[in-house]
Amino acid sequence: MDLYSLIAYVFNCAVCATIGTLFLLTPLRKDKEGKIDSYIKTRLCLAASAFIEGLASLLYTVRIVNEVPHLALDHFTGPLFMYFSICIDMTAIIYLLHGKQPKLRTAILFISPVLLVWLIHILLFIPDYGFTFSARAYNEFLTTTPAAITCYALYAVFVVEFIYILKSVNQQIIRFKEHIDNYCSGKSRSQSRCLIAVVISMVTYYIIDIVDMCISTPMMDSIVLWLLSLIIIVNSMTFIMCREIYWNISPAFATDKIPLQRAITAEDPYPQTEIQAQVAKVRRYYERGIPYYAISQIEKNDETDTQQPKSDPNSIDNIVTEWTQRADKPYLKESITIMQVAEQMGLNTRLLSNYLNSVKGRNFNAWINYLKVEETKRMLLADRSMQLSEIAYKMGFSDLASMSKIFKSIEGMPPSVYRQTRVCQNRS
Repeated sequence: MDLYSLIAYVFNCAVCATIGTLFLLTPLRKDKEGKIDSYIKTRLCLAASAFIEGLASLLYTVRIVNEVPHLALDHFTGPLFMYFSICIDMTAIIYLLHGKQPKLRTAILFISPVLLVWLIHILLFIPDYGFTFSARAYNEFLTTTPAAITCYALYAVFVVEFIYILKSVNQQIIRFKEHIDNYCSGKSRSQSRCLIAVVISMVTYYIIDIVDMCISTPMMDSIVLWLLSLIIIVNSMTFIMCREIYWNISPAFATDKIPLQRAITAEDPYPQTEIQAQVAKVRRYYERGIPYYAISQIEKNDETDTQQPKSDPNSIDNIVTEWTQRADKPYLKESITIMQVAEQMGLNTRLLSNYLNSVKGRNFNAWINYLKVEETKRMLLADRSMQLSEIAYKMGFSDLASMSKIFKSIEGMPPSVYRQTRVCQNRS
C-alpha cells in the first residue's frame, strides 16, 4: 500500500469536505429585495466544487486502500471530475467579479460536449464488463482502444475549453477593474485586488492539477496533492476575508442597470427632458472633439443646441466644478465612491460616470487621483518644510508610496523632484 499517497489523499479529502461544509452551512444573507446576493452564490459554488474535488480524492483513496493502481483514474475519471469542478468555479468567478448569473444557454453549450463523451465512454464499457464498475475491470477497460479514443476526445474538449476559460477569466478581470475604477478610489479600490487574487489562485490550482495529471508519478502526485490542499486552504481563507470588501464594492456591479438620467425630485425645477437634452448635447460636442467650455460660443450659431445655456447653475459641468471647489475638499477622503460623490452633487451615479468618461476623459478613480495630485502640487509648494509622508496623509493617500506612484503617473516625476524643480525655477 502506498502510505504517502494514502495520507495525502485522505488529507485532501478532509480539507475539501470541511471547506465545502463550512461554506454550505454558513447562514445566507439576502439583499433588500429578499434575494441571495452574489457573494453568497459564489460561496455556494465554491462549496460545490470543493465537494467534487473531495469526492475525486475519496475515489483515489478507496483504490489505494484496495491496492488497485489509483493513477489510472488520471486517464478519464480525474479529468472528468476536474472539468465539472472548473465549470462550477467559472460560475463562481462570474458571480464574484460581476455579481450576475452566467447565461444558461452558454452553460449548456459548454457542458454538452463533455457529457456526450462521458456517455459514450460508459456505453462502451457496459457491453464487455456489464454494470459491475469494479476498479480492476475499469482499469482493464482503460487499456482498450475504444477507451483510449474517448479519453483523447475528452482531452481535446478539455484543452479547447480550458483555453477558452483562461481567455474568459482574463476578460472578466479586465472588466472587473473597469467597474471598480468607475466606482471607487483609494483604499476600497486597493482592497478589491484581493478578489482578483482569489480568482488567480483558483486558476493556478487547476493549472498545477492538470500538470500533475500529465506527468505525475506516485511520489510527485503526493507532493502536488499537499500543495493543492494548501492552496485550497489559503484561497478559502482569503475569500472569507474578502466578505466585507465585496459588500462594500458590490454596488459597482449595478451601475449598468441605472437609467441615464438625473435623479428628479419634487423640488427640481428642471424637467427630465431638459436634463437628458443637456447630456445628449455634451456627448454630441465631445464626439466632435469640442470641450464643454467652448459650447457657449458655438451655440450662438447652432439653434439646435440652445435648450440649456452654459450659465445654467444646474448644468453638469457647473455642478461638478462647484463640488471640486468646495472648501472641505471632499475628494481628499481616503476611500470615496462615485455613489457618495453623485449623492453630494445631486446627480445620478450613471450620469456622473458617463460625464467623467466622456467629457473629462477619465474614469472615476483617475479623476479623483487627478484632483488629489493637483492639491498635492499646491501643498508641496505652499509649505516646503512639510514631510512628504504628512502630505500623503493629508491628501487621502494610503501611504507615501501610493502618492508617489500616482503622482509620477500623472506628472511624470515623483513629488520630491517636482518640489525641487519648482523651487529652483522660482529662484531663477
